[in-house]
Amino acid sequence: MKFGKLLLSVVLLFSLNIYAQNYPEVSIRDIQFVPDSSLLAAGVSWSEPVPPLFGDTVIVTGVVMNPPYEGANPDSIRSLHAGAAAIYLQDTSETEWSGILVRDENNSPSFAVLDTGLVIKFKAVVNEYFTTTQVNALDFQASDIIGVQNRPKPVLLTLDSLVQKGTSSPNFLAEKWEGVYVELRNLTTSDPGAIGYNTFTIFDENNSSIVVGNNADYFRRTPAPLPGTKIDYIRGYIETRTNIAPHWFMINPVFPDDIKYGTVSPPNITEVQRDKGTVGFNEDVTITARVYDSDSTAPVISADLKYSVSGSPYVTVPMTLTDSLTMTWSATIPGQPDSTMISYYIEAVDADSAVSTNPIGGEESPYFYFTLNRPLTIQDVQYSPFGSGFSGYNNYTVTVSGIVTADTSDIEGDGNLIGPQVYIQNGTGPWSGIQVFGTDAHALKRGDNVTVTGIVNESFGVTRIGNLTSGATVTVNSSGNEIPEPYEVSTAVINGSGTEELPAESYEGVLLSLKNISVVDENANGEPGPDEGTGGNRNFGEMLVADTSGVSMRVELQDGTHDYHNFWSADLENQPIRIRTWNHFDELRGILFYSFGNFKLVPRKNDDFIGFVTAINENPVLANKFELYQNYPNPFNPTTTIKYSIPAVAVGDENFRPVQLKIYDVLGREVATLVNKKQQPGSYQVVFNASALSSGIYFYRLTAGDLISVKKMILLK
Repeated sequence: MKFGKLLLSVVLLFSLNIYAQNYPEVSIRDIQFVPDSSLLAAGVSWSEPVPPLFGDTVIVTGVVMNPPYEGANPDSIRSLHAGAAAIYLQDTSETEWSGILVRDENNSPSFAVLDTGLVIKFKAVVNEYFTTTQVNALDFQASDIIGVQNRPKPVLLTLDSLVQKGTSSPNFLAEKWEGVYVELRNLTTSDPGAIGYNTFTIFDENNSSIVVGNNADYFRRTPAPLPGTKIDYIRGYIETRTNIAPHWFMINPVFPDDIKYGTVSPPNITEVQRDKGTVGFNEDVTITARVYDSDSTAPVISADLKYSVSGSPYVTVPMTLTDSLTMTWSATIPGQPDSTMISYYIEAVDADSAVSTNPIGGEESPYFYFTLNRPLTIQDVQYSPFGSGFSGYNNYTVTVSGIVTADTSDIEGDGNLIGPQVYIQNGTGPWSGIQVFGTDAHALKRGDNVTVTGIVNESFGVTRIGNLTSGATVTVNSSGNEIPEPYEVSTAVINGSGTEELPAESYEGVLLSLKNISVVDENANGEPGPDEGTGGNRNFGEMLVADTSGVSMRVELQDGTHDYHNFWSADLENQPIRIRTWNHFDELRGILFYSFGNFKLVPRKNDDFIGFVTAINENPVLANKFELYQNYPNPFNPTTTIKYSIPAVAVGDENFRPVQLKIYDVLGREVATLVNKKQQPGSYQVVFNASALSSGIYFYRLTAGDLISVKKMILLK
């Protein structure tokens, strides 16, 4: 343990360790504990209760479970990806409700040299990241180190204690293990890249499963194991995330020895290539791949190419080892008629009978190509019918033509992670649009008819032509052309889809139209108001909107070149045009984009916002009393609108109130949560979709602080 004895000797120089008396001394359990009833109630709406001490400044004690920097060396890299130097902290004696993540945004030198086993007692403020409770250390000093002890051993759990047996659906009562160092045994791996770089899924003999996260830098840079790899044990810290459905729990290993792999490791299949990117009709295609035993425990005994013609049963072709030095195998798919789709994958078996495929999903998500007696279109390149999101021409050079629907003056990017974007489109409808990347594209203007040549690739889930090393080359055929009409879709079609989900994937890069739109949440990532950075309120310029379907989707406001905003920065406080919850648009237009796990519409300029109507809560003076109105229509099937008003605490008071709007059946059982957040004084309305409920009488209950109102409604199908 580096620095431990040195730091402890420094501590002994301090005869007093004085904390401000107005900060309560609490345990990690005090910070984390939530009653079972609250966990179950929140779980119904796929959420978690806010921790009881959220926002409070406290004094907390625990033992350091990992150094904030690798090797306990501040000159090294951070051990954890947490937006600041961070450690996991464990109670010195408890097990349940005994762990928490600690961050140091102040870059304290004393925090930087912490090491495993040091006992610390320090001041911190309680907050959350998504739904994982954490604390931010405040003014951490050497005197906050009060002792040394052995790091607590992991708590032995089974997957069935975290999720419902045979599923990835959470056992909401397992929240008590959040932040705790645990051990799981006798597992098998699957789904490399499940939710990000080098993440994967583990499952047991009952098929219960959770995600292995990449919070630790070591595991973020370590390739995920092949599907089917056996794990004797995995140790790590439990994290809860409500945004990784169908999963909920993750385990984050930190040290290399937190995972012990078993003896079975399937063959590696890499560098799968076909000898031609664009395939004509009746042309044979040779497929090659490297197939090898990565750990020298069991040699590869066979490799097969399996292919299907237009959905027919798969044909197996044994592959031949053509280069024993590189372990390259090959086989040929015979030529096929015009307009045929050929899907294919490779399966390999080693001497231990371990089997692997590439792509991982085999028949469920194979590689594919078309045999064509015509030039390629954007639709050919974008088409991805198996749910993987990958084009059949991924990593191959293509040439396509289209009309520019968005140029760099339309979508400038957010000035940070998202840069300027250019899109072209061929006609309208699914698969008709694509992003063009490279310096040649920057000079293009809306209405240009262009021919584009470049490498098809995926950039963080977005299919594009051109990449960083080889930008697309562009020829302008003509200018000033009419651009394709925006293609109308319902918000239910996009439906909050995550990566590569159909049908949303088919509209990636397409100019879309959403009609009769209400803003159901002005900030899709937090409370109304500016972004406060990690640990505070987050606002990335995204809002949730819904049409008459009542199903919401995201709209990104930062990337386009327009005046509309959701107050993501304090600099926008007096700038037009602020969008608020329950504002309305006759129509919203924009390009469908994918980033950070969500599809979202990106309006280009002001004329993409049509028929803007300010929210009925724009002027708080209009709401001078607490009132819950009768839903309309009533009876209803399956949607109805509920309107309510929240008054100010006193004249001119614009403080936010905690507001809940919940639905109950006649037995008093909660069946839905429509609102659970702080809201400012004003009038609001919510669309309730009861398509999942049976006919009958239901009650809706509004609470705002100590104010309560209940009304009855009738669902009649």
